[in-house]
Amino acid sequence: MTCRVGLLLVAHHYDAESASHLRTLTVAGGVPGRLATIGHRSADELEAGLRSLHAAGLDGVAVVPLLVSSESRLIRQAAELDTAAAAEAGIAVTVTPALDDSPEVMDALADRARRLAETRAPQTLMLVGHGPVGDEDLAAWEVLGATVAAGVRQRTGFAAVEAALVRDDAAVEVRAAAVRMLRERIARCVRDTGQSVVVVPWIVGAGRLTRERLPEDLAGLDVRYDGRPLLPHPALARWVARQLSGARARLDRAASAA
Repeated sequence: MTCRVGLLLVAHHYDAESASHLRTLTVAGGVPGRLATIGHRSADELEAGLRSLHAAGLDGVAVVPLLVSSESRLIRQAAELDTAAAAEAGIAVTVTPALDDSPEVMDALADRARRLAETRAPQTLMLVGHGPVGDEDLAAWEVLGATVAAGVRQRTGFAAVEAALVRDDAAVEVRAAAVRMLRERIARCVRDTGQSVVVVPWIVGAGRLTRERLPEDLAGLDVRYDGRPLLPHPALARWVARQLSGARARLDRAASAA
């Protein structure tokens, strides 16, 4: 049995430009799509998206979290809300993993890094991510960062690629400690190599973090940073289409077994 499947793309709140790119991605899989953003009214947006897709006569919905890590309170929140909303809307739902260590996210980060390294050849690339709020997810984020950094290094030829987290929504003292560690790591790299460090946001969309807070965090350091996040890199459209394909297969199997 082949299900008629829709796409509900779940993302963080971003600025208007990134929101426009996100809406473009809702059609990347060639099926009816809606966008729901994680935030204060997450439940309302998720339920509205599911109801809208159900009204279109679909059999199931692929909920695709366009988030950096599956080890996130946001993705757990999305899964919990989707389960409840799906029961209310009366439609089958499957939730896919986040970007994690997908080849598409590594391709996008590698392209961003190469763009910044066009005129000089810095030896170190630093990928800077948002990171978790609580300590319970920190170890998983750090393991993911090391895996993504290794994949980006293979794609770029940088002598060293590292990942760091600024823990942007954590308590003030926690974020301050994370930023202090980031600055120390960058300063050490500059001192050891005598070259500037390329810094690329390991972040989905542009917003206050990429445009204001990270530049402040990096002030006074010898870095090359342009603030460009993953959006609107074309690799993300490929990732959405691939996630949708896997979700459709799971929904088809569940329908056949019912």
